[in-house]
Amino acid sequence: FLVLAATGLLLTFFYIPTPDQAAASVQVITYQVPFGWLVRNLHYWAAQWMVIVVALHMLRVIFTGAYKLPRQTNYVIGIALLVGTLLLNFTGYVLRWDDGTHWALVVGTNLVKDVPLIGSMLYQIIVGGSQIGAATTVRFYGWHLFGLTIPALILIVWHGFKVRRDGGISHQPRI
Repeated sequence: FLVLAATGLLLTFFYIPTPDQAAASVQVITYQVPFGWLVRNLHYWAAQWMVIVVALHMLRVIFTGAYKLPRQTNYVIGIALLVGTLLLNFTGYVLRWDDGTHWALVVGTNLVKDVPLIGSMLYQIIVGGSQIGAATTVRFYGWHLFGLTIPALILIVWHGFKVRRDGGISHQPRI
């Protein structure tokens, strides 16, 4: 997470979140900014590894029974972190705004429409209108930088605090 935060902060200086300039700004970062290719690749690979590590951590928690009393609240926080990590990965992928990400964006956002009762309203909030357009890039950029990252940071700190308070990973459950 720290590598992602540091590299993401550096990328914000050169990324332009508009449909016309997003893909071009990624190319500028990669090929023209000094060490931009390194920062971008570190950010990308750290994001991929974070998804893998969070998923493996969740499997370890499930298989060892670490979700039981007194840790059930921390388990829920962990599930929220897993969902947040996946959403951060998706929003980051879409920010490239090239041909490869277009259909992922269409499919991913259209899934939201199927949520009963609030699906179409939720879609408009996420996309910034009735269809994908100029507002979508800015919305996803905002979600990626603030709407998901800040809550993830808060949950990571809370998760770590609760692990320490509950006695670490070797603590035996109370009877």
